[in-house]
Amino acid sequence: MLLKDKNAVIYGAGAGVTTHFLTATAAARHMVRHRSGVILTLSASSAGLSRDRKYHLTGGFATACAAIEGLSRSLAGELGPQGIRVVCLRSDAIPETWAGEADAVKMFMENGTVLGRLPTLNEVANAAVFMASDRASAMTGTIANLTCGSIMD
Repeated sequence: MLLKDKNAVIYGAGAGVTTHFLTATAAARHMVRHRSGVILTLSASSAGLSRDRKYHLTGGFATACAAIEGLSRSLAGELGPQGIRVVCLRSDAIPETWAGEADAVKMFMENGTVLGRLPTLNEVANAAVFMASDRASAMTGTIANLTCGSIMD
């Protein structure tokens, strides 16, 4: 996305962050009463892409993803003392969710990962289940990297 309409970029970033903020704070209000709970937020590899930047013309989406990750850390700090954990899931593209054929795009994106593939919907779902479970009870304020190595934290 070229910066032809800066308002569209700002709106796109703001809408993504606002949605996460409103949903997380609404859930937190209920969780605070029970002094427990897990809030999962969703981000994407766009939050940290720096390689081949000319091909990742994501406009406000990259900004929104980076902001969602920051929001997740901030909420974790605020809600942790009340027994609520916040974990962000950062995935790369999930081809099985795409409408239509995009073999060239898929191949390009797979070649940009250390594992030579993109995550599956099942892998992201399994990570969400784990992060929400008691087995991950020591994790909060973290970004779960599910990018198959397109982003190396």
